[in-house]
Amino acid sequence: MNAEDLLWRILDRLQESKEMFAASLDGLDPEKDKELVDAILEVEQLTQTQINICRRVQRRLRSS
Repeated sequence: MNAEDLLWRILDRLQESKEMFAASLDGLDPEKDKELVDAILEVEQLTQTQINICRRVQRRLRSS
């Protein structure tokens, strides 16, 4: 497996996680479940940071 394939697989799994977070938020009450909602949103932001890092690495690999 080369680096591009590995990054593609990682990005795919991270995107699946983001979709799961969004689906989880749909069933929660923003006031009653505030702490859980805040935690899910924070993890979602961290996941987006990971996606951005992987995309940056992809661009570097393609340009080299």
